[in-house]
Amino acid sequence: MLWNELVKLALLGTNRSTLSSTMKAELQSYGIDTEKEITEVVLESAALQAPLQKAGFQPQKWEGENLTISPEEELANCSIKSANHLGLILIGRYPYALTEFVQTMANHNKCLPAELLPELLDKCIKEEELWQTLAPTIGSRGQWLIKLNPTWQKLAVTISQEKWEIGTKEERIAILKALRKQDPTEGLKLLLSTWAEDGLAEKTAFLKCLAIGLSDIDEVFLEECLDFSRKGVREHAAILLSELPNSQLQERVFDYLKEAITIGKENGIEKPIIILPSPKDKALIRDGISPKRKWKRGGETTGMLYQMVSILPPNKWEKLFNRTPENILLFFTKSEWSMMLIEGVAAAAALHKDDNWKAVILRFWLAHFANRHWTQLDVKPILDEVPNAVYNEVLFEKLKAVKVLPDEHSPLIQLLQREGYIWEDRLTNMVMSQLREWVADNVSYSWSGFQYRAMLKRAAYSVSPKMEKSLSKFWMGDSRNWAGWEKDIQQFLMVLSFRKEMLAELEK
Repeated sequence: MLWNELVKLALLGTNRSTLSSTMKAELQSYGIDTEKEITEVVLESAALQAPLQKAGFQPQKWEGENLTISPEEELANCSIKSANHLGLILIGRYPYALTEFVQTMANHNKCLPAELLPELLDKCIKEEELWQTLAPTIGSRGQWLIKLNPTWQKLAVTISQEKWEIGTKEERIAILKALRKQDPTEGLKLLLSTWAEDGLAEKTAFLKCLAIGLSDIDEVFLEECLDFSRKGVREHAAILLSELPNSQLQERVFDYLKEAITIGKENGIEKPIIILPSPKDKALIRDGISPKRKWKRGGETTGMLYQMVSILPPNKWEKLFNRTPENILLFFTKSEWSMMLIEGVAAAAALHKDDNWKAVILRFWLAHFANRHWTQLDVKPILDEVPNAVYNEVLFEKLKAVKVLPDEHSPLIQLLQREGYIWEDRLTNMVMSQLREWVADNVSYSWSGFQYRAMLKRAAYSVSPKMEKSLSKFWMGDSRNWAGWEKDIQQFLMVLSFRKEMLAELEK
């Protein structure tokens, strides 16, 4: 490049170097007289080239194959206004609106704006769940674009036996996941085709992929893995079998618990009689029940019992004791191991996606939270998975009963701050009325009511945008404490207004 040659000549000095014939010819093409004194030629050339360095340079000529042209888009393009909405989301103005934007777009068979595809595809490389949401909306242009960037090609996996055999570990994981989504049976066959030759790290990683499309077809192979020589493989096989409905492992655990937890009486009151397992029970250890995984308030044997309770489908207890879920939980409260039993059932309800039991456990937790014994009850596994209708019903009932917003330690505040739930209008009106009364009655400082400020920030993405107009007239701007809350409430209303406008544009 001419500029680099001029810099080199200046650094070496004109007394140690001179202009080459090529440089002279190129400088002459710019109208520079190369017959002048050499220092003058160099200075004049530098004065000419310096602005050109800032302006740009001649790109290299492409020697490879010409790129294909983007195909015609089959999906409807979103409007310029929707593209602007998405841009605001991506720069962080409304970060929690991305999922709602994409899902609404997919529901109306529209595709993402072309100019934002590169940024979104880059995000998908780091966030696999985001890719699952975005994939239906990238359109033909997005599929074409993915093939042009080696980094993005990881998103559009090409499935073939050859790629499976020679690919890197990460590439093979992507292939197996993609095939399991398409055809779980073929995915299992692909895994088995090289299982004997694969290393321990690959075996463990590939086993995790079987969680996608897990079904009865996988059980025979997973049962064989329980006898594998390496612990990592055995443990992951046991985890998958514990998730598989009606697996032999679940039945073995059920048979064991039928003998370990029975109905007894003390002073005429029925209570559970519990026989703790032995930490040397080889059959339990084979099924992944490890004495090394202790429950938080017990030792080896308590931990083993907790593990069994946490993988047993909760409806099995109904079959065993012939009682309703509510009565079974009350029965468990009579045991000295009541906390362990109910936490185990909560984990099992989340594992097996039993909505009925999740609702029952949620109500139990809220009803007993004030009791010191139950304050530490851990029901985190179900808090993000309670059915939306149950979530709304329970919160509305409890808030209506207490009549005022609960304090920061209340489980109701924890629930109101959870992501992923859509508030019904009646719940919204209840919460906002109680918040308005709290603001009117309490002196506001920047730090006061922090739990309600956090709730309001989360509610901006949970409340129906259709309520934006009514809620904007809802607040008392003349309240003596309004100034301390004006910023938070205006931000809440601004998010609602944005979501309302965003959805209206996408739904056109």
